[in-house]
Amino acid sequence: MNGESDAARQAHVQTERVFASLAAYQHALTSHVDWLQSWYSSVLNWDDHARPNPAADHCRFTAWYDGAGQSVLAAYPAFAELGQLHRDIHFKAEQVTERAAGGHTVTTSDYEAMMALVLAFSTTAQGLERDAWRTLATVDALTGLGNRQTMMSHLIAERDRSIRLKQPCCIGMVDIDHFKRVNDTFGHAVGDRVLRAVAEVLRNTVRPYDVLYRYGGEEFLVCLPAATQEAGIQVLERMRAAIAALSIATASGRSIPVTATFGLAELSADLSVEESLDHADTALYDGKRGGRDKVIAWNGTSEN
Repeated sequence: MNGESDAARQAHVQTERVFASLAAYQHALTSHVDWLQSWYSSVLNWDDHARPNPAADHCRFTAWYDGAGQSVLAAYPAFAELGQLHRDIHFKAEQVTERAAGGHTVTTSDYEAMMALVLAFSTTAQGLERDAWRTLATVDALTGLGNRQTMMSHLIAERDRSIRLKQPCCIGMVDIDHFKRVNDTFGHAVGDRVLRAVAEVLRNTVRPYDVLYRYGGEEFLVCLPAATQEAGIQVLERMRAAIAALSIATASGRSIPVTATFGLAELSADLSVEESLDHADTALYDGKRGGRDKVIAWNGTSEN
């Protein structure tokens, strides 16, 4: 392919869309708070010539919510609850306004009911935002893969499951060869394209139940549940060949060769996850010293 494919760009764009959705959400919340404060002030300082208007269309949160049905935030249970609370607040505001306009005293119970709705809305709104940020915190923004923080908890769980079920499990470390040269020669924007393209290749060549992470910089990690060392080598060899087959070019048409070196190690009861990661890393650097663009499995020594 020439440059990164649509799928690679989509992983990056999707993450950007999540951030954009959160920004729009925060603006909508600000609008709601501004409307609420204005309404409170109008009711407390009632003037028959300046009657407060509690209509929902004066609060931009309404328009945001109505248009956010397909956004990532809509997938959270709190989204529907937040919409109902927002409608309830405006409905109650209309009731209180009508009572004041009719010359009736706004009672303490009216204010208490309104305050209860406002507090519930605030709590739900904070929970929705917290859930979204928690999800984003598990994803690498550039590639759309899991990030290193998520990786560690998952690897610990996979190691425990492997021990419990008496099944093998391997991890593969991936490092793009001469990546600093790519950045230095073509610039960081092209380097980012290479990272996204490699991430897509890895995503397309793993088995359905394997899990990928961006380990950091130009390094990735793949967890291979139920894979023996031999099976793990086969998976990594597919990845290596697919990366070597990439055809990425600059805007001027200059080709950017891309290869990667892989190190494989097993998760086991005898080793901590950190020790297995060290073994995979050692095997990878044995591959670097041995010429790059190859798969090396840890065999219990510092060199292969």
